Amino acid sequence: MQRILAGFSSLPGVDQAYIISRRDGLVSAVGKRGRTPMVEHAAQIVQALEALGKTPGVGRGLELWSEGNGMLLLTRLSEDASLIVSGKKGGKIARWRHAIECDVEMLNSVMR
Repeated sequence: MQRILAGFSSLPGVDQAYIISRRDGLVSAVGKRGRTPMVEHAAQIVQALEALGKTPGVGRGLELWSEGNGMLLLTRLSEDASLIVSGKKGGKIARWRHAIECDVEMLNSVMR
């Protein structure tokens, strides 16, 4: 798991890659020295996606991209776990998503 997250953290513009669980909180993290994962913020985003999914006609949110002062890509791995990749404004978020798509099955097998 650490190797996969380290691969994500080496992508252009990425500062952190981490997995959170609704049950267990922070599961694993890799990032730049001196930066801590924004676990509470990520948990709030997951909760907001769940609430939005209960809106008629919307459906379950599986992924969220956020671009502003910084960038964040949240991908749901399972009912319980989510992967968060965050970094600097101007990062190549589509490249981040492609890297995640290539390794999501491996991450899911490690999470079991």
